[in-house]
Amino acid sequence: MNTVEVLSAGLYSSIQDRGRKGYRSFGVPFSGAMDQLSADLGNSILGNSVDSPLLEITMTGPKLLFNQRAIICITGADLSAKIENNPIKTNVPVTIQKGEVLSFGKLVYGLRAYICIKGGFVSNKTLGSHSTYEKAGLGGAVLKKGTILSYNSNSDSWPNTKSRIKPDKLFFEKNIIPVTPGPEYNLIGKEFFDLSFEINVDSNRMGYRLSADNQFVHQKSILTSTVMPGTVQLPPSGHPVVLMRDCQTTGGYPRVLQVSELGINMLAQKKPGDRIKFQIES
Repeated sequence: MNTVEVLSAGLYSSIQDRGRKGYRSFGVPFSGAMDQLSADLGNSILGNSVDSPLLEITMTGPKLLFNQRAIICITGADLSAKIENNPIKTNVPVTIQKGEVLSFGKLVYGLRAYICIKGGFVSNKTLGSHSTYEKAGLGGAVLKKGTILSYNSNSDSWPNTKSRIKPDKLFFEKNIIPVTPGPEYNLIGKEFFDLSFEINVDSNRMGYRLSADNQFVHQKSILTSTVMPGTVQLPPSGHPVVLMRDCQTTGGYPRVLQVSELGINMLAQKKPGDRIKFQIES
């Protein structure tokens, strides 16, 4: 049996895929990889389906012991990945031998990395997805020390690719987030787009809380309405909240902007303390 033993779990590591679609009418979030662009890249490099389950790791990576040979690819943030203390590159297929340990070190850039494995990880599939939604116990799992992960049998053949895709540093460094106007867009003025917002420490997979020197305090309320990943809500406090992959399906705060899919992926790689600005897409 092909297994991986979790020797240490890191800050927040979980099984994800492209998300849980078709159940929002029942109050079930999309979930899925926060940075789906990086996640899809890893599976594509290995020749997997883009729906194959993978590991999303956050800021500090896990330490994983492989009990069988495997071919892996790490994409997204650079967390100084290494096999048996030998550094490995991102965005390339790498062989890890039986008994070897994959670990991570210093965070160089970004926030979330993805460990893809040829053949894909094996995990629970609920409501059409392997994605972990911890609050409801759906999908795969959040890793803990001692967790045993299984993966599908790796082919002995190398992935059918000669690609050596260089990381796009601009994707991780750019702080301009593309948006379109939301239903309550008239609640903010053009000065909103001149502000630099700081990502607060209590941001997570449900939403990113932002703060700026100039607060848009208001008393406007709306009927509870549909929200989705990328919706920018403006609570009465005037501090915006950008909803992310695990967000609720409805909300009662004004929806002033909608972050694009690319913008959500970019935000997923921002950490607390980073600053961003919004820009209306042309």
